[in-house]
Amino acid sequence: MQTVTYSTVDTLQIKVDFQAPPSARGALPGVVFFHGGGMVAGSRREYAEWTVGQYIVDITKELVIVTHFPGFIESAHAKGMIFLSADHRLIHPSTGFDIIEDVRALSAFLADPTFSQEHLPDGVSLDATRIAVIGASGGGYAARAAAIYAQPKPKAVFLLYAMGGEFLSDHWLSVKPPGTSIMPGASAIDPEEVAPLLESQLAPVAESANMLPGDDDGVLRILLFPYWWQTGELLDHVLGEPISARLRTLPVQERPAAVPEHLRSALLELRLDNTFPPTFLVHGDADTGVLPSESRATFARLKELGVPVELETVPNAPHGLMISFSPMTFAPGAEEALEKGMKFLARYI
Repeated sequence: MQTVTYSTVDTLQIKVDFQAPPSARGALPGVVFFHGGGMVAGSRREYAEWTVGQYIVDITKELVIVTHFPGFIESAHAKGMIFLSADHRLIHPSTGFDIIEDVRALSAFLADPTFSQEHLPDGVSLDATRIAVIGASGGGYAARAAAIYAQPKPKAVFLLYAMGGEFLSDHWLSVKPPGTSIMPGASAIDPEEVAPLLESQLAPVAESANMLPGDDDGVLRILLFPYWWQTGELLDHVLGEPISARLRTLPVQERPAAVPEHLRSALLELRLDNTFPPTFLVHGDADTGVLPSESRATFARLKELGVPVELETVPNAPHGLMISFSPMTFAPGAEEALEKGMKFLARYI
């Protein structure tokens, strides 16, 4: 796997990893993977950091979030696709507007013939008119943003239990009762645990291993995700302004109209139209982190717009579609759903 910087913001280098299929020749399609981590943590190396699947565990709290399947690289290569995995700026201090800027920059970088000439093997080039995107969990926001704003626009989208489809719902906006946790069996996050991240002026980051105890500086960025779910404030940090308190007082059907015009471009559920690429969604029906209704809402809206769309629901599967961690075991039907999604992408690129 090779790495290159696709965008530089001030001194921050934002990178993408990539690998062409072995022995491939000619102009090839590509698939770009956007990692999970609740939009607040994670990195492009998610595909490589675990041989079976990427997950984070806070042993003391039994917080477990699964964000990646095995086999993406192999499946992409088997279908003649160049596999790419990209970083983007992470929420806090960055916002959804920054992620949109990053996916636009990535698309322009990959579309420039210089990328193929300088970084791919001799005789191989990336056909930038045939790129698909995959977004897992928090990476769903980046994938949706690419589908809406990138030029050239992706040919197809694969969303796995993906965020970004229903930020105006009570799931994200309501203040949860004390002691409530987003994941079964986990403890609620105490404000003191995230205080070091919120009280200091953090520099923007585009990758953060910061997923396991002891990583980086010891402060788990990932804890911002369940903490802001508890407080109902995640959308404030996605949009960069405190808007959640007012929105939660309104009936759900009145919330879209109450979002100020200057913030609407980063609230991606309001930006769907009939130019959105063909989309395949996978979700576990027991997911409490990103509710299945998020994928159902995207499916229904795209169907209404006439966009080719398929939804695969995995019975009894939690967030990440994994039912056991020792040994690591995916829910029945999960790996089959993954491959269906990859075949869907291949069909359109």
